[in-house]
Amino acid sequence: MTRPLVHQRFEPFAQADLELDVAVIGAGVSGAYSAWRLKEKFPKQRIALFEYSNRVGGRLYTVELPGMPHVHAEVGGMRFIPKTQAFVTDLIVHLGLARRPFPMGAADDPAGANNFAYLRRRLMRIKDFTDPAKLPYLLNPTEQGMTPDQLQQYVMNSLVPNADQLTQHQWNDISVLNGEQLYKLGFWNLLYRTLSSEAYQFMDDAGGYYTNVANTNAVLSLPVFDFGPSVAYETLVDGYDALPKALATSFTDLDGEFFANHRLDSIAKVNDRYALLFIRTQTSPSGKTTDLPGHPPVRVFAKKVVLALPRRSIELVRWDVLEQPEVSRLIGSVISQAAFKLFLAYPYPWWKPLGVEFGRSITDMPLRQTFYFQTEGLQPGADPTNMNSLMMVSYNDLGSVPFWKALEEGDPFGGRRNLFAPAHKEVPAHEFTVTSQMVDAAQQQVREIHGLRFVPEPYSAVYHDWSEDPFGAGWHAWKAGFKFWELMKQVRQPSPKEDVFVCGEAYSINQGWVEGALQTADLVLQEHFGMKPPQWLTPGYNFGY
Repeated sequence: MTRPLVHQRFEPFAQADLELDVAVIGAGVSGAYSAWRLKEKFPKQRIALFEYSNRVGGRLYTVELPGMPHVHAEVGGMRFIPKTQAFVTDLIVHLGLARRPFPMGAADDPAGANNFAYLRRRLMRIKDFTDPAKLPYLLNPTEQGMTPDQLQQYVMNSLVPNADQLTQHQWNDISVLNGEQLYKLGFWNLLYRTLSSEAYQFMDDAGGYYTNVANTNAVLSLPVFDFGPSVAYETLVDGYDALPKALATSFTDLDGEFFANHRLDSIAKVNDRYALLFIRTQTSPSGKTTDLPGHPPVRVFAKKVVLALPRRSIELVRWDVLEQPEVSRLIGSVISQAAFKLFLAYPYPWWKPLGVEFGRSITDMPLRQTFYFQTEGLQPGADPTNMNSLMMVSYNDLGSVPFWKALEEGDPFGGRRNLFAPAHKEVPAHEFTVTSQMVDAAQQQVREIHGLRFVPEPYSAVYHDWSEDPFGAGWHAWKAGFKFWELMKQVRQPSPKEDVFVCGEAYSINQGWVEGALQTADLVLQEHFGMKPPQWLTPGYNFGY
């Protein structure tokens, strides 16, 4: 349940339970990285990492479903791009974490062009997008024969003929459409003004990476970078949350202090240090975290504070600085993007006989995107007779989230008996309960987008909604009208007079990616702790702004 923003004044205390040099708040990837690097640099300082729940990882969250110990449901972030994301790639190599490809199609179809698209009740393959006779949209002649990626490229080239020759700074200041500066336009608005209504709707319907996301600053959304057909992704063999877990372990191995189940309630400056009031929390076996009644708060003094938190988590803290108009504007300069994922575990990969291996199929129905994950028996070290297979049946954001939210109050899904998953362990305890109504709705749509009357019943499931507190979003995006390239450095130190710093994906140049979380974390260390970029990082790496 979302907590209201009722901020009563915090009266600082005179004595503390704990005195620190640095307090890092939030054990996601940016917080765990910051704490580790600080302890490496300043081994004699007392540095502590605080986490609201009992789990390290933040929005990297790997769940194991029964019957599939070698296949991971990534209910949060799930992949990275080695070619363009050097920071996370170099860090993974430095930590010695095993990685593997995250394929988007079969070996002979790496872009997944043979995967399904179900739009306006017409079943086709993604490769059919370029065939005007098969595409159920009345595109203008100049728009026909293009995929959504190509339509976006068409818009970019039409507005900015020399786009490939511009530096990022030139992009920031460019003017389009009768001299209107690009940064002042929302991506949706720009597309609607330059495409036909049918082409706009095609882009909206054809995937969650186009207009079915927040109406973001067009400067960052218009260029096509991360989702082209040639992009190669990777993930971690042990699950993506193995990264923040390894960072947190490296931190505690250096005698750093980790405090789980501590919610930061308040910040106040007392002379040359900060009084931090933490409320103790409890995490149930299902993973749901709530305040722990009857326990006194924990009082901490710290010389410096790092808030490795998303926008909503920052807004929930009682801190007088947040009431200042200029700081409130900084924190509110990004859109909080609602997002959720629903995974179903099947007794065999029924989609493979249809010519589909990996990647995604897309639809304009509320499922929006389905991703085909691994089969247990095909993984190294697994029982080869175990064909249990995982599908992310819905990767959803923004518009379709309310469809699924309305099904949350139904009957809990009990799972189905499975040879490799005992009946009493079919559906793992999780903080968000999968309901039978959710599964039934998903199954109906899965059948339709694959052109089938029958698909096997799932034996297990997991569902996660990132729009709830304390995260408030799956990821973030800069709002139209904000000069984000000027705001990024400011938001890392919201008040110039305060030694309280902000890092994380939300206020980065790579929003929605671990790369952005790491960039902002290291920039905070460079700008406010006198540290240099790590030696293991690619020389000349561009940190952004």
